[in-house]
Amino acid sequence: MMMMSKRFSSWASLSPWSIISFSLQALKTMINNGYAMIPIVYTGWQQGVSSPWVIIAIVGVILAIFTFATAQWTQYRYRLVDAKLGIKQGIIFKNAHEIPLNKIQNVRLEQPLYFRPLGLFSLVVETAGSKKDEAVLSAVNYRQAMQLKKLLFQHSATTSATNEQALTQASTPTIHGVVVRKSLKELVIFGLYQNNLFWLSIISGSILGQLDWSQIAGSQLATATLNWYQHHIASSLLNELIFSVLALVSLYLLLSLISIASAVLKYHPYQLSQRHKTLHRTGGLLAKQQDALALARVQLISFDQPVIGRIIKLWTVNFKQVQGTEVEQVAKRHMLIPSMTRLQITQTLPKLKGISSSATAMPTHYNGIHLGWFWRRALLPILIPLVHSLILGLNPFTELLWLGSTIFVAGLYLRYRQWGYLLQGDALWIHTGVLGQSWQLIPLKKVQHVRISQTKGQKQNRLASLYIGLACGEQKIPYFPLADARLIAETALSLTKQDHTNWI
Repeated sequence: MMMMSKRFSSWASLSPWSIISFSLQALKTMINNGYAMIPIVYTGWQQGVSSPWVIIAIVGVILAIFTFATAQWTQYRYRLVDAKLGIKQGIIFKNAHEIPLNKIQNVRLEQPLYFRPLGLFSLVVETAGSKKDEAVLSAVNYRQAMQLKKLLFQHSATTSATNEQALTQASTPTIHGVVVRKSLKELVIFGLYQNNLFWLSIISGSILGQLDWSQIAGSQLATATLNWYQHHIASSLLNELIFSVLALVSLYLLLSLISIASAVLKYHPYQLSQRHKTLHRTGGLLAKQQDALALARVQLISFDQPVIGRIIKLWTVNFKQVQGTEVEQVAKRHMLIPSMTRLQITQTLPKLKGISSSATAMPTHYNGIHLGWFWRRALLPILIPLVHSLILGLNPFTELLWLGSTIFVAGLYLRYRQWGYLLQGDALWIHTGVLGQSWQLIPLKKVQHVRISQTKGQKQNRLASLYIGLACGEQKIPYFPLADARLIAETALSLTKQDHTNWI
């Protein structure tokens, strides 16, 4: 191990092949920040653009990206010394920073499609309190990548242990076991129920807004479709209802194809295994990934069930880590288990030794919060249309107010009905949701601070709101008995008082 450490102790540059990675990263940044330009480009294309200028612009962009990527490669250096990963980079503004290895949360090994013929990989390092990947070492061969990964993660996992504990662990045979495997079918179902149509709706909405709908409505196909609908569907209310439901389901399935393809390409063949107290996830068709996470880093486990997942009774398990000052990016949530039934979760939780909780199954019930939470928020949305109706009477405006108020209050009530909690030994469960639902498993040993607050109305009813501070963010239980709030707070403080282990 010392010889491997010395090998990476001096400043080293990346392979020239990393220019490919830098180029694609620059292109990705341009695309991510330029989705708003799609309608403008589409409009210009419809109106006609001079071909020579288009070619010149494309060539200019390609040359600029390649030049920028080459300059990035020439300035990028890394080394591993004194239990720190040092990185130097920057073209105009030079950046040099050192990453303490005991702050590393994830060490991920990826093999993008363009590196596969070359047998090269990218090593991605994620740390606590950072919004983006802290370091990416591109175009390293497999042997070098595995050596670096082993060094980085071994230092990270053993920093808080004593020398005697480290020697004992070194003499113990490696514990290796598969925790979960997921088939292609399960990943397809995961893409179906975990579908997020947000970005697709933004892009497609911008393009659809540029179409000439009057011309489309007057086409022969549109006319024939309308005639068919009037003769076969519009003649019966039941047929219209069935047709509307089928149309919505078909539209959702069509739009879900992108989500399904993304899930399969990113995760298949999915396997989650455990070595000692470290989770390793492998998978990916286009970009092979090997993601590693020490269980001791897990601050909270989230069991999420969207609306479609609730219908088919499937959950997604997310392992939440330390969150930075920025909102945690979705792109960094690599360590998850898709398409899990309640029985599979019950079989998996006992295998996860090291999550600082003795929980072995999701609860089947919870203690709800007080009805006062709902009325405190629902009265104003009800009063606004009521006052307008008394003054103006019923008219289209007040009817619209009543409709919006009804939808808002119904959503509030559904949220109130699903907000609850359950204390089980050293674990606190919080249940939330509206149409879907979510369970949050909080190991009380990970609690950083607790705060109990009371309004005047809560004091009169012996109620309180409890705020639980974790390294991954704050959790809240509002409007529930003060005695329960004090019990949870005292349990957390008594567990953390005697536990001096590093929470990250």
